[in-house]
Amino acid sequence: MHFLQQVPDPRGREGQRHCHVAMLAALICATLCGFPGDAGAAQWIRLLPIEWWHQLGGRRNPPCENAFRNVMMVVCPRALEEALWRWLTDGLGITIGEEQFPGVVLDGKALRGTRARHQQAMMVVAALDQSTGCVLSQTPVDGETNEARTALAMLKSMVLEGAVILGDAAYCQQDVCKTITQNNGEYLVIVKDNQPHLHRAAQPSFVIPKDFSPLSQW
Repeated sequence: MHFLQQVPDPRGREGQRHCHVAMLAALICATLCGFPGDAGAAQWIRLLPIEWWHQLGGRRNPPCENAFRNVMMVVCPRALEEALWRWLTDGLGITIGEEQFPGVVLDGKALRGTRARHQQAMMVVAALDQSTGCVLSQTPVDGETNEARTALAMLKSMVLEGAVILGDAAYCQQDVCKTITQNNGEYLVIVKDNQPHLHRAAQPSFVIPKDFSPLSQW
């Protein structure tokens, strides 16, 4: 609760019916218990005795699904991410060093519940550590750019030495791969038809000749 108090409450006075910190805590606890999303948080908190909601700092009855959605639509994702990271490291005492990050997965996702009329859903690019399952960083994708360019800016702020960056075909871009190798990292990305020349050039390397026999190697 101490770390969540550091996340600014962007709501106006009229929208502060429920405690900001209590709602964030309920969302996090519900997700950890297998009730993800706004509907999951509303269901999770109502399945528990009312004392649980009050223990989190809530007042009155627990909020509904729309109340959780309204909070997550306006909360600063970077501030929430930093608070959760401080909770993991300073609060729980988890030590995460660079040597624990051999594999980092880049992935872009559309956030559910963020699609408005005449607008696309909000997209974010996340860097996920394979060994710990922690999200190292996540950055919103601006409407005027794409996943690859957003990932490029994210990679420039990360320590890539000794890491293996994994991604799908969206990250099979020369500037992304060069940034990784220039910072002493490695990459493993998928090549598809979005890179037709590279795709055709790579295919022969994975074709086993018809006359090949493993016995001929001995």
